[in-house]
Amino acid sequence: MARAEIGIGGYRHGANFHPLGDRLTFPIRPPGVVIDGQEEDGTNDAQLIYRSRPLAILLKPRLAAKAQVSLEGRTSFASLGAEWRQHLLRDRLYVQGGIGVAIHDGYRFTPDPFAPGITRDEALRRYDIYRRRVSFGSQVLFNPNASVGVRLDRRWAAELSWEHFSHRQIFGEQNPGIDLLGLRIVRTLGR
Repeated sequence: MARAEIGIGGYRHGANFHPLGDRLTFPIRPPGVVIDGQEEDGTNDAQLIYRSRPLAILLKPRLAAKAQVSLEGRTSFASLGAEWRQHLLRDRLYVQGGIGVAIHDGYRFTPDPFAPGITRDEALRRYDIYRRRVSFGSQVLFNPNASVGVRLDRRWAAELSWEHFSHRQIFGEQNPGIDLLGLRIVRTLGR
């Protein structure tokens, strides 16, 4: 019988899995130019996750609650969703995908550093935020995710995980989104 799980992991912002791949990466750009969605690339998060035991409905999803905290004072996320798992190789390996709804403590819109009538100090403060923080366009985001897990023993597993946060322009045109790639250690609860 499958049981509930808890896990902890570390994540890095800026994983690019878009079908256009490196065509969306602009390694050569003038100093000070910011590409939407890349403001937090290279920053790190810690994640705590709880998954319920599989439910007896709709292909047996697990309900998942996640808290993902930025270790560098950038955007942190909290999400609730469902994840579906498929076991392979006599349950030693599994793949899973999921979808959730998330909220974040970041910026819906970063303050405009070019607004008329602000002081130089205020413009510099806003510009620093503009360069370092993503403008998500909404406080509510979707959280599609996927992972591959390796069962280490009866209670422990290690997972390679991808997380994405965006609203797919449902709540407005501003929607750079953000991708994260990380590793998690997961423990099955109970005896």
